[in-house]
Amino acid sequence: MPAYATIHELLSDQVEKRPDALCLIHEDRRWSYAGFAGEVERVARAFAAFSLRPGDRVALLLPNRPEFLWAVFAMARTGGVFVPLNTAQTADELQYLLAHSEARYLLTTQAFMPVIDSIRDHCPGLEHVVTLDSGSGDGALGWDSFVRPAGPTPELTEVSSDDLASIIYTSGTTDRPKGVMLKHDAFAFAPSHRARALGWTQDDRVLVVMPLFHVNALCHMTIAMMSVGGAVVLKERFSASRFWDDVRTHGVTTSSIMQTIPRILLNLPPDPADADTPLRQVIALLPPDVHLEFERRFGVTAVPSYSLTEDLLSVLGPLDTSTRKLGSCGVAIAPEVHRLRIHDEEGKICAPGRLGEIVKRSPAVMMGYYKNAEATEASLRDGWLRTGDLGYLDEDGFLYFVDRKKDMIKRSGENIASAEVERVLNSHPLIAESAVVAVADPIRQEEVKACIVLAGGASPEGLPPEALWEFCAEHLAPFKVPRYLDYRPELPKTPSSKVQKNLLREEGRGAGVADRLDNFAGKD
Repeated sequence: MPAYATIHELLSDQVEKRPDALCLIHEDRRWSYAGFAGEVERVARAFAAFSLRPGDRVALLLPNRPEFLWAVFAMARTGGVFVPLNTAQTADELQYLLAHSEARYLLTTQAFMPVIDSIRDHCPGLEHVVTLDSGSGDGALGWDSFVRPAGPTPELTEVSSDDLASIIYTSGTTDRPKGVMLKHDAFAFAPSHRARALGWTQDDRVLVVMPLFHVNALCHMTIAMMSVGGAVVLKERFSASRFWDDVRTHGVTTSSIMQTIPRILLNLPPDPADADTPLRQVIALLPPDVHLEFERRFGVTAVPSYSLTEDLLSVLGPLDTSTRKLGSCGVAIAPEVHRLRIHDEEGKICAPGRLGEIVKRSPAVMMGYYKNAEATEASLRDGWLRTGDLGYLDEDGFLYFVDRKKDMIKRSGENIASAEVERVLNSHPLIAESAVVAVADPIRQEEVKACIVLAGGASPEGLPPEALWEFCAEHLAPFKVPRYLDYRPELPKTPSSKVQKNLLREEGRGAGVADRLDNFAGKD
């Protein structure tokens, strides 16, 4: 397997081997590897012509578009640092991320310009805003003008494998998201090993329906498939009604679809042609009964996986179904450099079968959290990453994920920090205190439930659920807005907030709890 130092080397290798092979499909357009590399070079030189310096932050507030990928690969030519942003973030959230990351450039679309205009005065470091739309607007440069800058072509930068490549924000447990710093070789090393562990070849095609601002779509699917010279079919979002048509039309052989999508597909009416598709493999960690049902109905092999933004190297189930263990995430790939442990609360290694915190070490572990030395010190110890997840290893080294040690809600693949939602709720003048917990959901895995205590003199009639959901939607991305709302005279009195939240979580949705309807601002 080639040892790539950067994704620029990864792409250059494919261009040298198979320049005319299909690389990317987006809507009705196609790019060969040589054509894709040509677009990357054009974007890299545009950034250099607009004075991008090594280490400058380039924020990407984009849907799934080819320009997102060109910009990511261009950073490996210029030394810039790409900062992908969740397109569901509110103005308040985007302002924090742009300012915290010290973004100098922003690539976006006209659809986001009203939000950007409203916060730009609070992001003094943001010098250049480029939209993918034609022409230039107020305070923004159009894409055509950006990629055709006047003047001589500048020299590009030599990028090292140890240089900072990206800052990716992931929900923290103490309010604001944390910026995960990842090196260039993490983006080259981890996807390459994942692709080969999954048995991918140049004849494969991966359907990408999840957002590129997450490492799953960007690293585990797109870059991984490019590392073996296969093709990427890029869609803006998942559509249950179009999924199988896309698979058949484009000859898709594999896709990573998390937990929510398989359940949605299984809820579709059965079709005699369900198993008559080129799809042979999906990557998804599913309960054993759902796993087997999905394989039986659609004629595919489902491969479980465990990974996280802080370490791009995956745990994967074996491809040989005779050796797999349903319910397990699989084993560490690249085991010569990738190690898993389970630690107890004192930091001692647990025996097989004993529950503890999942701890891992690999060449793709993050450099740390940007401008957060305290969180970095708590998570990284002697090169080992403390994941905050609970699980156990069996005697054969198979990993079983059990729960999150962190106070986190997992909704449709998105991490939501309870503390972040509580911060918004507690800022309302009529709320005295709140507690936000996860409750089980058959489709989304977990949903957000908010338990609130109103300030003295306030009543539910004075702050009805609709008004509170609208308030949350002004300050939180839609997926973070609580689905369930529970008015309480007081919160449980317990020795710790963890015990308190465990009690609230065990209650589930509860009788008399308000359920957000789809016509509210926080709808999906």
